[in-house]
Amino acid sequence: MSTETQLAHGVRRWLVRMVLTVVGVIGGLFCYFVCQGMFSGYPEYHTEQLGFAGMILIALAGGIAWMIDEHRMHDDE
Repeated sequence: MSTETQLAHGVRRWLVRMVLTVVGVIGGLFCYFVCQGMFSGYPEYHTEQLGFAGMILIALAGGIAWMIDEHRMHDDE
């Protein structure tokens, strides 16, 4: 691989990691806000849909964490 290709690959990896970090922080804050009930009580803004979406996101995050951990446990065998 040439130096330019390695540099482009490094920059691409850095950008992907930064985007994933930002998305993770935003998703985590959204889940926190749902758990604190910050979206409840505003029916004129359809906040019940935000709460529902947040609960789905929380359940998906828990399921993904469980699958990763379960897979890691079976790697020891």
